[in-house]
Amino acid sequence: MLLTGGSWIKGMADIKGILNSAIGAAKRRRNLILFFILAHAVFLFFGHWTMYKGIPGVVYLREEQLKLIREAAYLKPLTGVLAESLILKILYTFFFNLLFGAFLSTTLSGLVFFLPYVIAVWRSFIIGVLFYGLEDLTPLKLFIFYTVFILEFGAYSISSAAGTDMGLAILWPARKGTESRKEAFRTAVREMGRLYTLVIILLFVSAVWEISWLEYLGPFIRAGKP
Repeated sequence: MLLTGGSWIKGMADIKGILNSAIGAAKRRRNLILFFILAHAVFLFFGHWTMYKGIPGVVYLREEQLKLIREAAYLKPLTGVLAESLILKILYTFFFNLLFGAFLSTTLSGLVFFLPYVIAVWRSFIIGVLFYGLEDLTPLKLFIFYTVFILEFGAYSISSAAGTDMGLAILWPARKGTESRKEAFRTAVREMGRLYTLVIILLFVSAVWEISWLEYLGPFIRAGKP
């Protein structure tokens, strides 16, 4: 019993240490993270604004994007083989967002340091366009949507900052306190690993929140996915 209790305390201490390390890494990258948070918020509402103005090219873009979403292969498992299992749908959404939404598109792309910003601008703008004025979006659904947006795009802001940091380390190693691009990149990768603790937490909470509500309310347009 004492051994079990000691193991539990040690486990909690390890988790606390991992979280403190992740938070410390986020504080060191806070300017980049805040930059991406601002970019996501600005272009979300810019997408709303362009739809409010009824700009013809944007209205056409919305129609085409809605068609693509209805036919999107990555959504089919949620209404197909995984439809009967809430847990599997949550796990699928979490791992899809982690791998494709975060790592491949916003972190790995950061090796070309400006690409995460381009992706952030495009994603947020498209979401703003897609969700503007949908007739079936009740106040509850809007609350769910904005909560998911905050959680997911908070995670994507962190993953984008991690990717951009790696790209900048290669371009400008002195910002890591070294003249060696290789060593600067290694330092950035270690920071990225710490930051991904927060990315994982946010994306998992987002998946639980989103899929649980979709299960309760029934499906509505799941725009804003990568």
